[in-house]
Amino acid sequence: MGDATVGFALDTLLRKKIEKLRRKDKDVRIHNRLSVLLWLDQGRSLDDCAQLLGVCSRTVGNWLELYQRGGLQALRTLEYKGDQG
Repeated sequence: MGDATVGFALDTLLRKKIEKLRRKDKDVRIHNRLSVLLWLDQGRSLDDCAQLLGVCSRTVGNWLELYQRGGLQALRTLEYKGDQG
């Protein structure tokens, strides 16, 4: 699964935007997703990113696909709403 990131690149402005969002966001789940984009841009594989975060590489692949389909907004949207009690 590590080869899925071949050719993944962020332009300088987008990278700076992601870095700013990552610093600003208080939710660790969003921070992790944004970190993956930055690491992939540095040439790390999906497996490397997954190992750094302690998640399955499939999860990282899903985040990448989410980003590619819907951009940063989709990546920063959390579907889990918790117990509505």
